[in-house]
Amino acid sequence: MAQSSKLVEEMVAQFLSRLPSKALIRFKCIRKSWYNLINSPSFVDQNRFNSMNNKFTSSTCIITKHTVLKDSSITDRNEISNILVYGNNDKKQTLLSSLTLCDNLDGDDQELYCIIEDDLIVPFPLCRNSYNFYIVGHCDGIICLSSFLCDDRDIALCNPSIKEFNHLPKSCIHLPPKDEDDYVHECHVGFGYDSKAKVYKVVRIVDFSSSHRPRVEVYTLGADCWREIKAFVLGNICCQRSLHTHFKGVYYWSGFTYITTELQLVLFAFDMSDELFYLVYPPEAAFGSDWNLAVWKESLLLITHREEAPKCFDLWLNEDSDFLKGSWTKYFTIKPIEVDIPLVFWKSNEILMVNVDRRIVSYNLDTQTLKCLPIHGAEDPICIYAINYVNSIISVKRNNKLE
Repeated sequence: MAQSSKLVEEMVAQFLSRLPSKALIRFKCIRKSWYNLINSPSFVDQNRFNSMNNKFTSSTCIITKHTVLKDSSITDRNEISNILVYGNNDKKQTLLSSLTLCDNLDGDDQELYCIIEDDLIVPFPLCRNSYNFYIVGHCDGIICLSSFLCDDRDIALCNPSIKEFNHLPKSCIHLPPKDEDDYVHECHVGFGYDSKAKVYKVVRIVDFSSSHRPRVEVYTLGADCWREIKAFVLGNICCQRSLHTHFKGVYYWSGFTYITTELQLVLFAFDMSDELFYLVYPPEAAFGSDWNLAVWKESLLLITHREEAPKCFDLWLNEDSDFLKGSWTKYFTIKPIEVDIPLVFWKSNEILMVNVDRRIVSYNLDTQTLKCLPIHGAEDPICIYAINYVNSIISVKRNNKLE
């Protein structure tokens, strides 16, 4: 009888581990044993694995960051811009919208089938300026949010699936006063997973004025403070938000460094496990172009384009297992199209982009056609983000100790 009961419990655990996060939150309220099971680290890990390896769904979950006006009757672009930059939060709100995308079953060539599952309102202070606020990165259902304002409390981790926010604690680095001789110039943030220690980490690089070396600190999920590390950043990281991404335990930023006496474009790579910086060299043909970093076909992807419209986009894949080699192959060229910026691949042959009307569209590499999504942003296209999202029940609270 005891053996039979144990078998039933294992079958229930297997069944529950395959459910989406919203259902699990409800099931936690049914039985105390289920509450303890669903909160256990082993169950959380199994649920994350099942979500990432679900081969039976034809849809994709996307999270978009966009700011909308509460008064939809405002259409003047100058007025919209003033509200977004200078207006208070009574007139606007920044959303993380969860979308489920799949091909339109009705055969509509103009639009994708898209369900807006949920809207998560980004809380203050992150939402106070939509131009400075951005998605740093994401991993296993956890999203890192930050701003370029270099404020101590302008970094947060959130899990939209369970609606948790964690504003990270104050910096451990003593920030000098902002005067002419001694001030914080820029802050750069990265987020990813340390597969060796099995923890999620946030890294922040603080660039001081020319008289100071950049200083680096790391926050580990489950901790209650930052810690400074001795890591050297040999160059200058770009602030442009499309020039960063996380891939397989490494966070990448675009930037510049001196090679002998020549200033050269490079990728700065921070390994979350050994907590060291490396340089990755882009293809020479990418010099003089605008860049976007992404992940495609389980490889690091560099998307290059010129400013003139309509734009052409070249897709460069780094397929080498050694990410430091920077072995790039030009894989595909997207013909001239009326779009501003690429966002993310949601299928192997479909990439989300922002068009000139500030609408999110999907471009199919095979048919070379665009389809619209029923979602848009009021702000500049460069402030709109989209990421592939995997639902999870991983808590982002400070006292969450992952095992």
